[in-house]
Amino acid sequence: MASEPLVVVERQGARADVVLNRPERKNSITPELAVELRDALVRLGNDQSVGAIVLRGNGGFFCSGIDLKAAGDGQKPSRIDAWPDVQAAIMSSHAPIVVALEKYAINAGAALVLGAHLTVMGETAFLQVGERAIGVAAPACQAWLALRHSAAVADRLTLMADRVAAADCLRMNLVSETVPDAEVAARAVEIADAIAAHPESGRRAVETVWARLREPITDPVAWFRDKYGW
Repeated sequence: MASEPLVVVERQGARADVVLNRPERKNSITPELAVELRDALVRLGNDQSVGAIVLRGNGGFFCSGIDLKAAGDGQKPSRIDAWPDVQAAIMSSHAPIVVALEKYAINAGAALVLGAHLTVMGETAFLQVGERAIGVAAPACQAWLALRHSAAVADRLTLMADRVAAADCLRMNLVSETVPDAEVAARAVEIADAIAAHPESGRRAVETVWARLREPITDPVAWFRDKYGW
């Protein structure tokens, strides 16, 4: 019997739901999951029929980071080749990505939040860029922080390496909004459906102007891999 996919993709009209599917390990990242997530985001991000993507975790929590048992020595993560490519797929996606942040987004999980276009966060959830505390860099998180946030916010997250509560995440514009914990997934879907319902002409027009205003990264895969020194 075939094993369950580590990343589940479901289509609901113009919306695509991408679900991290390792609830028994708090949806932590393994090399295999990273490959499946990369492939799903590349496929959906290039599909013009997809108007928006909801990214969430199975089991009522988002992502606890890299699985240190499966992709590390139990204390520090080892190299996951596809992980920079996941970030590149997020950057390259024509479809906006809305994260449903339930419970926590830790380290690699935080990178997914920082890269997303919008994030709905539960009121008691937290985000943590904690790599410094375990003796490693945080290339994906640092890349997104450098691209999208001030140096003050980036230093706050990476130097403290602590749990940042939902109210503080909202204050620092790390997430779009906070809602009661039980409403996170439904609100993310509501937002994604609203985005997906916009006319195709509007999406293309906005993207065209952003392409002129924002300095494009022509090779996102190479750009993210460079941050890892790969």
